[in-house]
Amino acid sequence: MKRFAILCAVACFAWACGTPPVPRTIVNSFPIDKSLDKVWPAVIETFAELNLPIMNMAKDSGLITTDWIDFRGQNDETGYCACGTARFPLSEVGRRGKFNVFIKKTADDSVEMKVNAVFEKISQYENNIENTACVSTGKLEGEIFKRVSDKIK
Repeated sequence: MKRFAILCAVACFAWACGTPPVPRTIVNSFPIDKSLDKVWPAVIETFAELNLPIMNMAKDSGLITTDWIDFRGQNDETGYCACGTARFPLSEVGRRGKFNVFIKKTADDSVEMKVNAVFEKISQYENNIENTACVSTGKLEGEIFKRVSDKIK
């Protein structure tokens, strides 16, 4: 009986801790063999198609930033970010992220596009709210690159 009580205590402790997201190596830098004047409008059009809220945009610096975007309903396996599990008694109520795209001219007819994303999980129990950092799965970065590439062919 004593062993059972100890086993239950250990199981409860492990369950209460939650699990952090597994670190990943992703591709977020993409060389593009087109001029900045061709890539820039393709990136802006991609943001519009995906209904991404542009917070700042400056072609001279090559930077576009977003505000926080709601990614509620996504999961670690198929979504844009992996967050692990919330610690007990918290439960996940949402995910959000923001990112920036940086386009740097590398030659007259080529640029490098970098997509940097930050994600977080929002967990709640009664009035306690906790935001926890998540890791990118690389899917958002890849999707933006694919859409931009398709537009400039």
